Amino acid sequence: MNMQGLPSIRRRLTASLLLIALLFGLLTAGMVWYVVGHEMEELMDQELREAGEIIHNVLAMAPVDQRFTVSTPGNDEYEEHLVWQLVEVSTGEVKGRSHKAPLAAMLTQHQAHLTQTADHQWRVITFDFKHNPDRMLVVAQSQSERVEAQENAVLYTLLGTLLMSMTAVLVMNWRVGREFKPLLQLSKEIESYDPLREGSAPKSAGRLELLPIERAISDLGHRLARRVVTERAFTSHAAHALRTPVAGIDTQLAMALREAPEALRPRLLQARQATTRLARVMQALLTMFRSGVEPQRKPVTLADLLGPLFFNALELTVIGDEQLHVDPDLFAAVLLNLLDNAQRYQSRSVTLSTAHAPGGCRLRLHDDGQGCPPAQLASMREALACQDYSPGSGLKGLGLILADLVLRAHGGRVELLDVAHGFCIELAWPETTVGASEPA
Repeated sequence: MNMQGLPSIRRRLTASLLLIALLFGLLTAGMVWYVVGHEMEELMDQELREAGEIIHNVLAMAPVDQRFTVSTPGNDEYEEHLVWQLVEVSTGEVKGRSHKAPLAAMLTQHQAHLTQTADHQWRVITFDFKHNPDRMLVVAQSQSERVEAQENAVLYTLLGTLLMSMTAVLVMNWRVGREFKPLLQLSKEIESYDPLREGSAPKSAGRLELLPIERAISDLGHRLARRVVTERAFTSHAAHALRTPVAGIDTQLAMALREAPEALRPRLLQARQATTRLARVMQALLTMFRSGVEPQRKPVTLADLLGPLFFNALELTVIGDEQLHVDPDLFAAVLLNLLDNAQRYQSRSVTLSTAHAPGGCRLRLHDDGQGCPPAQLASMREALACQDYSPGSGLKGLGLILADLVLRAHGGRVELLDVAHGFCIELAWPETTVGASEPA
């Protein structure tokens, strides 16, 4: 299974937190733009009005015919965003102004409310004089300064909000990582959990949500261990209980063949062959159900494995005499069933060859039987790859299933090769030192 393609809970949570932080920042910026911008507009209007009233009160106490002038400061580069003009209403002449105020009158008519100049560069308010109705005071604030103040307020608020959001994301991600550590530790302990080995059960992660999982895994392990012990006991008992009667039947049939008349010998011979086949199937089944038993590897040759076996009318050709470090009983059962399959599919000869390669050992069996159609061969390969031993998988009979189980127990695999005629199967497994796998 491709683990890289699976979604990660932690990555999904982190992405969700980041998305929430960004949305929160954008929504906050929108609210700030609306609320703070609106409130600042009112505050700046109020500031403009109050500044205008102060200037108006100062000018109202001055003589009517006095022309007001403002001296130029030493630094002409300073910014002046609040300016005023004293305008003659009838002529539009500027009688007085602040240093940065325009030379031309910004307004020539008194306005009851705050307004903008024609060029939209100033926000202005006007005041008239009771003692001199022909004059009016124009106080203005730079429109660019007002916009800049609003933008700065929104920008700084947005940056602060995003900074706090990112900080919250980092803190939450750190906390999520810490909370996921017990789950990751539990996963590692489950991978190494062997119900048959004491002390390998997953330790408590100390999290309330993980307790049901730990209990379920522990209960499952206990049930599996009991079942394995039961299967081993049954296998051992069945081996003793079935092997002796079958061997006795075979012995009695062998004696009957010697003493029987010629007319009965073919039937007795068929009965003995059926008994031999029954013994092979029984041995294979008992071998396959040796649950949890590691292969007991020993150095053997192919001739050693084939020596005790007997096949009527099947010619065996052995190529290579390399030593194979395998479990003799398991491999003998595999060869029994594979050769029996070859016989059942009209094979008359089977070539068995062994070879050592950099990746390990290989044992190839090539018969001259009916062979297998390409579609069925592809179906069998797919079933072997995913260990699908169901009736509809295409793995007919016990031979291939037993071979796959035994080779997997040896750390190897079963390969079905394409050949021009007959059927060819190759068993491949890694080389192992004898001393490391033999029982003490």
